[in-house]
Amino acid sequence: MKTSAIYCQSCRAANDSSDTHCQKCGTRLLLVVFPNSLQYDTNHVPTYYEDHLLERVTLLELRIAQMSERLESVFDFLQGGMETFRKDHLLVQSFLESIKQLNPEFARILNEKSQEKHSRLKNKQTAEDKRKRIISEILTQHKNPNPELFTHLIKEGIKLLAENEEKQSFQMLERAALLSPNNVPLQLLIAENLFRVDKYPEARIHLEKIADFAPANPKLSLLLGAVMSDLAETEKARKHLSLLTNNEKYSPIVNYIWGMLAAYQGNWSEAVVAFKQALVKKEFAEVYYLIGCAYYELKREPMALRYLQKAVSIDSGYSDAWFMQSVIYKSQKNSNKEKNAFERAVEQRESGAQSLEFLQGKKLEKLEGALPFIHFKKKNVRILTGGALRLTKYVREMILLAVE
Repeated sequence: MKTSAIYCQSCRAANDSSDTHCQKCGTRLLLVVFPNSLQYDTNHVPTYYEDHLLERVTLLELRIAQMSERLESVFDFLQGGMETFRKDHLLVQSFLESIKQLNPEFARILNEKSQEKHSRLKNKQTAEDKRKRIISEILTQHKNPNPELFTHLIKEGIKLLAENEEKQSFQMLERAALLSPNNVPLQLLIAENLFRVDKYPEARIHLEKIADFAPANPKLSLLLGAVMSDLAETEKARKHLSLLTNNEKYSPIVNYIWGMLAAYQGNWSEAVVAFKQALVKKEFAEVYYLIGCAYYELKREPMALRYLQKAVSIDSGYSDAWFMQSVIYKSQKNSNKEKNAFERAVEQRESGAQSLEFLQGKKLEKLEGALPFIHFKKKNVRILTGGALRLTKYVREMILLAVE
């Protein structure tokens, strides 16, 4: 690599750009006073002002030359690193191709393990970034005294959450909330994690504390709307959920909840429309199942069968969807298809399925209305979480995914 020589202003000896003192006379290398065009003109006597300007220009030239050389060194280093990476990549690729030829099954397992490790590292990094962002938002919103204690409680509380120590974590975060009662990010964090462990009434308390401070917050609207929906407070729930109907991120789960509210009130046509809107982005067996059951309530059995069949085509282990098909085939007096669908439902024995109580007795006579909506008739109804375990998990996961 070519380097620029730095000349001593005393003896004019050439030095390396990295030198701080002249190698010949020991003078500290500061500046070259005279430019090259004047270094042999002995009759020219510069003024003090010219000396000052020349010193500044020479200093600038020196710094540029040093920077240029450092950039060249960095470029050479990066180029060498890229070449090494390329060779390593080719070596690993050749190794994997050889393994694939010798033992395809082992190559497949190795590839799956590699992808799992990469996914774990990515998820870990994402979780760590989210944790830091949440802590920063909460601390920024804290305006009251005791900042050291507040910071300690927040960091320890979030750390315990990551370790699945919910009880101790909530104790820490609740103490922090007493120090900062109007802290919107903190109250949302507590509410979200209470919602995650199915403590909806407790989550509602924290959400209502900040409703006046963040009326337009989409996370608040979704969580509070979901909690009120589950508790059958339909009008209050719709008020909050209506704020999110045009929000592309939240609209699928909002329409799902809206469909359940419509079903609870017996508005089956509205329920069908809302459930279909919940399928705009992605297909879910659970939503197809609910559409089929809503059509069953409308006495439109062919349409109901179409959507129930779509549900089991996505997930063949959906016991309740098979069961509802057997109910429809029984009403149509199609004994062969009824038997087949009923047997498929019995085979699955899906944990938490609503059809289990009917499958155990092998009777359909006790069924009144579509399976996912029969719990609406209970005294202390839980609209979203009072039915099948699968639907409870679905609504919880979709809400938590939306508020990420």
